[in-house]
Amino acid sequence: MKTTLRMTAMAVFMAGTGLTEAAVSAGELATLEADAWRARMGFHLLSIRGDNPDDREALRILLAEADQRLDGMAAEAEPANEENIQALGAAWNTLSERALDNPLASLGYADYGAMSEMNTTTLDVVKLAESVRDEQAGPYLDIAELSVAMQRLASEYLALAAFPSAGLPTGTGLEPLDFAMESKGIDDRLKALDKAYAGDAEAAEVLAFVNQRWAFIRSTIPKMNDEASNKVPYLFYRYANQVAERIEALVDGSK
Repeated sequence: MKTTLRMTAMAVFMAGTGLTEAAVSAGELATLEADAWRARMGFHLLSIRGDNPDDREALRILLAEADQRLDGMAAEAEPANEENIQALGAAWNTLSERALDNPLASLGYADYGAMSEMNTTTLDVVKLAESVRDEQAGPYLDIAELSVAMQRLASEYLALAAFPSAGLPTGTGLEPLDFAMESKGIDDRLKALDKAYAGDAEAAEVLAFVNQRWAFIRSTIPKMNDEASNKVPYLFYRYANQVAERIEALVDGSK
C-alpha cells in the first residue's frame, strides 16, 4: 500500500497555520479520534473472526460516517484553514484504505507492513485532531476524551488478540501499552466524571452505562499477559463500540 498520501497529509498540515481557527468543535475532533481507534479495532476484528461479512460492513459504515463528519468540518472551515482540514481528510482516507485491506483476514498471512501501517495511519489522524482539540474546550469534552482513552485501550486489546506482533510498537517505536496503568487512568476518570456530572441527568445516564460496560471490560484486562487465559475480543469490541456510540450521541446532542 502506498504511504505517499499519508506523508503528504502530514506535511500539508505541519506547513499550515493549524486548525485552531477552523469552526469545528472540540467534541467533533475527539469523536474522530475515537473513531480512528475504532477503525483500528475493526481492522483487527477482521483477523480474529475470519473476515466476517458483518464485521466488514460495520467497519465500512464506521469509516463512511466519519467521512461524513469530515465533510461537515470542511464545510465549516474558514478559508485560511481549508488545507489543514483537507490534510485531516486525506489522513482519514489513508486510514480507511488500510483498515479495509487486512491480509491476515483475507489471505491468512501476517503482513507486518499492513499492521505497521494500521498503527501509523491511526496515529496520524489522532495527532492531527489532537493538535487543535487540546487547545479548545467544549460541552462534554472530558467525557469524549474518556471515550478516546477507552477506544485506544480496546484497539490494542484486539490487536494483541489478533496477532502478538500487531501492537502499537510495530512501526512506531512506541513502548508497549501498559494496560494496568491505562485502566487505572480510566477508573480515575470515571470516578471524577461521575462526581462532576452528578447534577446532569443526561450525562449521568450515559456515565452509568459506561460504568456498566467498563466493569466487564476491566475484569478481562489483568489476563492480557497470561497466554493461557481466554481472551474475549469480540465482547470487548462490542462493549467498547457501545460506549463510543452513547458518548458520541451525548456530545453531538450538545451542539
